[in-house]
Amino acid sequence: MEKKNSLSDEEVAFEIVKLYFEEIARLGFKRSLDLDAIINAYFYTNERLKNKSKDLEEIRKKVLEEERKLATETKEELFPSLEELKQKLGDA
Repeated sequence: MEKKNSLSDEEVAFEIVKLYFEEIARLGFKRSLDLDAIINAYFYTNERLKNKSKDLEEIRKKVLEEERKLATETKEELFPSLEELKQKLGDA
């Protein structure tokens, strides 16, 4: 029998919401918590977890795009000379 080490998205959402509201109650940020707020927080968290691969793919694309931009920059663009820095600071 294979042991499952990871939690389902629903279990992770539950634990995140539980911790969130425990901290809110502990710190006294909110005097009363209604059931709707807790349920909405759970469903919001669960939906975010389900879309995590989509979010990660968007982040990966942005990182690759930035890497391509950086790959085309010259040494001078990345590391301006001391004179250029003095001029920029003098203009500010």
